[in-house]
Order: sequence, then C-alpha cells, then structure tokens
Amino acid sequence: MWALRILTGPQAGHLVNLKPGKNLVGRGANCDVRIPSHGVSKEHGEIHVYKDKIVVVDLKSSNGTYLNGVRIQNGLVRLGDKVSVHDIIFDIIPADVVPIRPTSPQHTGESSIVVAIPNVGSAAQQYYPQGSYQQPAPQMMGHVTPNIPTPDPLTTELPDGLFQRILFQLKDYVERVALPGVYRLPQLTEFKYVLGAFIGIFILAVTLLSMIPMVQITRSSIMAESQRRAKSLARNVAMTNQTLLLQGNFSSLNTHSVETEDGVKQVMIVQQSDGMILAPASRAGTTPNIPFVHSARREMKAQVAKIDSQSIGASFPIGQYDPATGEPSVKAHAVVIYDVGSLAFDDGQVLSLFFQTLIIACIIGLLLFFFMYKLIEYPINILNQQLDVALREKKDSTEVAFQFPALQSLIGNVNSLLTRYIHGENDQNRSLQVVSRDAEAENLIQLMGYPTIAINAEKRIIAANKNFEQVAHVSDGQLVGQPLTSLADMALQQNLAHLIQKSQENPALIHSDQLEFSGHNCQIHCQAMGVENDSIAYFVISVTPTEEAGGE
Repeated sequence: MWALRILTGPQAGHLVNLKPGKNLVGRGANCDVRIPSHGVSKEHGEIHVYKDKIVVVDLKSSNGTYLNGVRIQNGLVRLGDKVSVHDIIFDIIPADVVPIRPTSPQHTGESSIVVAIPNVGSAAQQYYPQGSYQQPAPQMMGHVTPNIPTPDPLTTELPDGLFQRILFQLKDYVERVALPGVYRLPQLTEFKYVLGAFIGIFILAVTLLSMIPMVQITRSSIMAESQRRAKSLARNVAMTNQTLLLQGNFSSLNTHSVETEDGVKQVMIVQQSDGMILAPASRAGTTPNIPFVHSARREMKAQVAKIDSQSIGASFPIGQYDPATGEPSVKAHAVVIYDVGSLAFDDGQVLSLFFQTLIIACIIGLLLFFFMYKLIEYPINILNQQLDVALREKKDSTEVAFQFPALQSLIGNVNSLLTRYIHGENDQNRSLQVVSRDAEAENLIQLMGYPTIAINAEKRIIAANKNFEQVAHVSDGQLVGQPLTSLADMALQQNLAHLIQKSQENPALIHSDQLEFSGHNCQIHCQAMGVENDSIAYFVISVTPTEEAGGE
C-alpha cells in the first residue's frame, strides 16, 4: 500500500491512501485526492499505482504537473521524488511506514533500514538510511525551481468575489511584472547594496511622508493661535476706546498701542452707520476697501475670519445698552487685520526639521539594515557549514531551525541530494543485497525442524516458520515486519532481546538460554548471520527441548 503525503499548503502533513490502479487528483469533488487550491484544475492529473511502479500523468492542466521541478506529461515516481501541482507539493511513501524526525541533525551511520518502492525492474529499488527519512514540518519539504511558471490569468479560474479577484489580479501582476525586475537587481550588484538601497528608499519615503502631516498640524496650530491673538487685540482696542466713543470724543480715539504689536497689519475703528473710519486719525473720514470690514458691520457680535492665506481679520463691536429696545446698541467696530506669517515657520526651520527627522530615521534604518542582513546571512552560513561537514564526513542530513517555508523547502531538497550523492551509486546493489538476505533468512528457517524465527539488526521480524507460530500463538502475517516488542509473550521477548545483545557482542558464537513453554523446559539458541565489516544482517533463533539442547 502507498500513501500520498502533502508537503505544502493548508493541507500540509495530511496523508491520503492510494488505491491500486488510477487515482484522480484535482480540485473537483469527484477526485480521489482532492486539493482545494485555486491554481489546481478540477481534474488536474492521475496517479497510477501498479504492482511494480507508480506513474504520475498530467491531464492537460492549466498550471502543469512537475516532477522534481521539471514539467511533465507523465513520469515514473521514485522514493524521495517531489511532485507538484501548481503550488502544492507532495511525495509518495509506503502507507505502513511511520516517518520519524531525528532529534539531532547528526547522522548516526550505525545501520540502515531498506524501504523498497516499485520502479522499472526490480534492480532499481530505492532506500533511505536510518535517520534520513524525515517527517517534514508544514511546508518544509519541496522543490525550488525558477522554471515553474506563475498562473496565467487568462487560463486560471479566478476566485469568487470582487475584492478577492482584485487581490488575485494584483498579486499576479506583481509576480509577473514587478518581481522579475527586483530579482534582477542582485545579479547586477552585490546583495547587501540592493538591501541597503531598499532601506534607504524606505527611510527617505517615511521622512518625506512624515513631514506632510507634521506641517499640516503646525499650520493648523498657527492659524488657531493667530485667530485667538487677533480677536484679543480687537477686544483690547474696543475696551480702550469705548468710553471716548460713547461720549462722542472722536478726536481722542487711539489705536497706536495695538498697531505696534508684532503681526498687526492694520487697526481701525469703523463707524456702524456709514462705514467711515473714525481712527486712526491719519485715515479718518475714509471708507476701507476690505470686504471683511463690511461683513463685520452686519454682525452685532465679535467675529474672526480668514481674509487670505496670510491674513486674518477680527472685529469687536463697540456700543452701549439701549433701554428702549433692551438690546446693545452698536456704534462702531474695532477691526484688526493680522499677519499669520508672523507665527509661521520659515523655510529654514522647515528644512532644519526635515534633516533632523532624516538623521534619526537613518540611524534607525542602519540598525534595521544590520539586523535584517544578519538574519538573512545567518541561515545561509549555517547551511553552508553543515554542507561542508556532510560532504567531508559523508553525512546526509542538514537542519536549520528557521520557521521559513522557502528555506525549509531548500533544506529538504539538499538532504535529498545528499542522500542520492552519498548512497545513490550503491542503491541497486544494496537493495538487491537486502532483498536476497531476507529471502535467505526465510528459506533458512523453513529448513529448520524446530520452532525458528529470523530477526534483522533493527530487531524487526523477517520470517518465522510454522512451528514457531504454534509456540508463540500467532500467525506469520502478524509477525513479519513487526518489531520484536510485538511478541505477546514477554518472557520470550526478553530472552530473545538478551540473546541478540550477546550475539552482537560476540557474533562468532552460538548463544543459548533456557525458557519454559507449556510446562516444558526448552533451550533457545541464537546465531548471528551475514557478519561483514562488524555489521550483522540478521539473527536466526531456534527453540529446542532441553534433552536435545546444544551448548554454547
């Protein structure tokens, strides 16, 4: 049995059992392997599981099917190959294999477990050394290739909803038009200069954009302060001259004290009835040609208004209470024309503020550049160091503990290449050797007249004869491929483990122990087989009555 393991996307880590024959892969509800991704066609491809091979077929999908980064119409899959449909990557593993992620990146190199996968001919079987067969984290393994095209908006089905479609088309435009130009930059100059240029653009843009609201806020504050000051000066003129005006002593009206204030352009006292200027004396008898003055005469209360971009007008009524009407009687208006520019920043102050902000942003940007560059450089250096060690010491495992899917995908491919580089040239011979050793052990125990079992170096049961099945009260189908700990008889299990340990220490001898079966004492004999270069292929263990037992 075989299973499809999804390595990337929302379903990363999911296993889907494959049935013999055709397995339909796609987005449609009728598919055997359903992948709900917009870039995957409704019927994207097929996986054909045969007795001696597994074949992937593309059904003329929009975004194609890739085998190890190469677009295919059909292709033969081997253990360790990565298949991708659009942006979803998966591989095919034996359904009864439970991948174990090593706790350490160091490869033990003590022994190997052979896992065969169908291929063209029995001589091309693949295997993974112990510890190199890893359970990937979500989006950890996959292939990285520049040949995978981005989705074509003319052939790819767009998502539902206007907002989602706009986002999809924007993302597609960025990936097809903008990003290729960005990817070209590190080819023209060193990467750190490209990163520094982006940081510099960011600093300059943020500094300029931060000046706009700051200037707007400053101008609003200056305008409010100018209005308050102009209104206060107009009230001061009105209060100072109110008594003289009510007495009709127009010649004594005085505005000189306010005219000398900073920012004051004009000060005047305008008569309510005809709009003639009563003070200052130099302008007495004339009519001001200022629209604000005429609008102020129509109001019986103080007001402030903007005349132009640089001037503010403020008026304050001068009068007394009229007992006949019960309302104040306005005789004149004190008017002040105030220059807003007297409180505003000049160009030098604005430029100084800009450079101060730019210097602070540059300091923060340099720190940001340093940490970003080191964050990018660190995993590459670590991976490079591990590659040097792996090539020098013939190890096939690297690991960088960064939660970055693209990096983990690269590490997965690097580990696959290391495995093929170190072990690939001997795959055929080793697979045939292990297969022949298993067959040898199975044939050997069938020749034994006593209960006999064969166990490999990893303490997994290779085969057991009928007599042993009766002793252990299990069937052959329940034993083969299972670990030694699957034996229900704990005493038998412990005795076998003890004998295997003694045989590993001294494989040249036959080691024996005693055990009681159904009230009869029996001897258990263990012999190491296939001893070569301090490695043992398997152990043959037989059970005999005591009266026929052989010594060690």
